[in-house]
Amino acid sequence: MSKELRRLPIIKLWDRIVVPIQGEITDELAGQLSQEILREIHQSGAHGLVLDLTGVWIMDSHLCSVLSNLASAAKLMGTPTIISGLSPEIAMTLQTMGVELVSVRTALTLEQALAMLGLDVQRAEEADERDADRDLWAEDGSEGERLRQQDEALTGRSPDGRGSPPPARRRLRFAD
Repeated sequence: MSKELRRLPIIKLWDRIVVPIQGEITDELAGQLSQEILREIHQSGAHGLVLDLTGVWIMDSHLCSVLSNLASAAKLMGTPTIISGLSPEIAMTLQTMGVELVSVRTALTLEQALAMLGLDVQRAEEADERDADRDLWAEDGSEGERLRQQDEALTGRSPDGRGSPPPARRRLRFAD
């Protein structure tokens, strides 16, 4: 693996892959990255791929072609692809070039892309507020029961911690 390729991490997040692409991407680097991502999909059996382009400065026709082909190949391997973080300038460039990303869904942010792949991302404070609301309503039997059932449906776990999480959706909690 080249030094240039190592600056672009391929991050496994449970059974999804996130690739933050930053800076200027040469044609050779784009091809190497595509091969590495497809190899990782094959080895891990990933259920989703996010290509985060937030840090991309320039999008040329070759990079568009590589990303489109990567998404098509990933789809053939059973892995949906979402591109996130397109800047207004890059979005306009793609539109002007007439690029159609057929095998790709798009999201404005990485958080939205992860949600589209079934990862529910929320701040720790929001989760704490939801838990506090559940505790407040627990005194009222009907509302407390409804909230408990809703929580079980979201997390796949009962209040005593038993049960297994549902395979399609996972919850992430982030603290500032």
